[in-house]
Amino acid sequence: MTEVDSKLRPESMGGFRENIRDPLALRMLAEGTEFELETILVGGRPREVFKGLPRNLAQLYRAGMQYPERTGVIDGETRMTFGELFSRAAALAGHLSADYRVGKGDVVAVVTVNRWEWIVSTLAITSLGAVIASINSRGAAEEMLRAMDLVECKLAILEADKDAAICAERPDPEWPRIIIDAPIAPLREGRDALFSALSEPQPGLTFDPVDMPQEAGGVILFTSGTTGFPKGALLSQGAVCQSVSLATFMGRLQDIRYEEESGRTLPPEERCMATPAVILGPMFHLGGIMPTMRAIYLGTTIVIPGKWNPDVALDLIETIGMTRLSFVPAMVFDMFKSPRATPELLSRISNMANGAAPLDLDIVRQIKQRIPNTLISNTYGQTEGAAWTCAISGNIYLDHPTSCGWPVPCVDVQLRRDDGTEAAIGEPGELWMRGAGVMQGYYNNPEATAETIVDGWLATGDIATVDENGIYTIVDRKKSMVISGGENIYCAEVERVVAGHPEVREAFAYGLPDSRLGEIVAVDCVVDQGAAVDADIIKAHAKAHLAIYKVPRVVNFRHEALPRTASGKVDRGTILRDLRGDKR
Repeated sequence: MTEVDSKLRPESMGGFRENIRDPLALRMLAEGTEFELETILVGGRPREVFKGLPRNLAQLYRAGMQYPERTGVIDGETRMTFGELFSRAAALAGHLSADYRVGKGDVVAVVTVNRWEWIVSTLAITSLGAVIASINSRGAAEEMLRAMDLVECKLAILEADKDAAICAERPDPEWPRIIIDAPIAPLREGRDALFSALSEPQPGLTFDPVDMPQEAGGVILFTSGTTGFPKGALLSQGAVCQSVSLATFMGRLQDIRYEEESGRTLPPEERCMATPAVILGPMFHLGGIMPTMRAIYLGTTIVIPGKWNPDVALDLIETIGMTRLSFVPAMVFDMFKSPRATPELLSRISNMANGAAPLDLDIVRQIKQRIPNTLISNTYGQTEGAAWTCAISGNIYLDHPTSCGWPVPCVDVQLRRDDGTEAAIGEPGELWMRGAGVMQGYYNNPEATAETIVDGWLATGDIATVDENGIYTIVDRKKSMVISGGENIYCAEVERVVAGHPEVREAFAYGLPDSRLGEIVAVDCVVDQGAAVDADIIKAHAKAHLAIYKVPRVVNFRHEALPRTASGKVDRGTILRDLRGDKR
């Protein structure tokens, strides 16, 4: 035991290890193994972590710095070694510190799509002990500005087109700007600069990340707004490292399970420790950040493909030998429709990992029919918990295809009734979790933090059941949320924007089933008789204020007021029951 009195053993802490029911995971966690656990204090509370794995980002980066000659990133025609990535990060960090006085605890906003400059920016910012606010670059200008205002960023690093959109909304932003690509909006002398100039490697300058406490802020990620506006979840450096550690563990577990169930020994280049990290999720989400950080830690190549289409995945299978595919259901739906998805090509995939939304059972059936030797895994988690809560893979997943699995190591899970007592086996309850990956809180939002984190436990807002084998299944959402193509869209945010149209008195957003995306957003608008508004007008209004994936695909109109509960709140349950009867 380290940093914790011996009486605080995990067995007496509510069952971090008691939750682990996967027999393979238990084998891998045995004392003296690569993934041995230890208990440390995190924010004054005992938490389990992997012994010997990074506790802060400096330790994680130093692991990657051992491989300077390896290919670090492939981004279109651009290839860089890890040595080159770290050299550029060192140069940028030097300018951030000297020219802009960025230091410990300062927040720097980064607004880009997936590209190598995002990696260099993240390395540079966090190496100074500062915090990166990874802004959703798919958002409308007002959404991006609202996020940047929330975190009170000291500086912003932006792509030129995102910068131009923001400057059109706010012509003279209060923060200095570092612009990627040729600038569109004018630069202000003495304040703004070009990324290419500040990240040019300098002879003799080496990357030297500062060691920060594990509780120090690392990354701010924005969640969809349950109350109408996105919130910034602050993950500590230790939480990011814990997410990377769990990703490394789970990748190794899946390798072993694949070999045991298939009888095939994976060649070294197909193992999780060596395969390229193909970043198909956006880097402003944990689905993009976590595999990027894991690749830096392990020294494996980061591959940044272009905008998704089925040929992207098929090209990667052919050109770089991608054998592990992290996907959202819509990706598999698209890929299987391609004439290029031949049995020979698909057979090269040994591992298919889902984690953004529940898998349609027909998709599971198609995967096993068309790629019979692949191992399918499903993961459940959320931004506020650094991505990892439950996971399941292989034959046990095929036996429980609607489940999200067992709790992962270092995570404790409970199902609670509304009165706070623990739900019985088979009884639905809200899923609560705790562990070293739980966020520190919502940035500049203590009220929302207090509602979500109680005594170190995170209330996920998801309703689940657990069976006698300890396998969890998400059965409903306590939060009003739609998952479309792997993106979380909170109904309150859509309702706030749509109700802002002058012809709309009230709005009610909800999800409709979709075979490709899982769900699409629909909205019912309450308008007066004869109102001069139609579906296209509502969609255009929403598009001006929301990211494109949040714009309702279906717009309906009604003239009667929405039903309400005795407390005056919109009666979502009654409306949804009526909608399911009429429209589903």
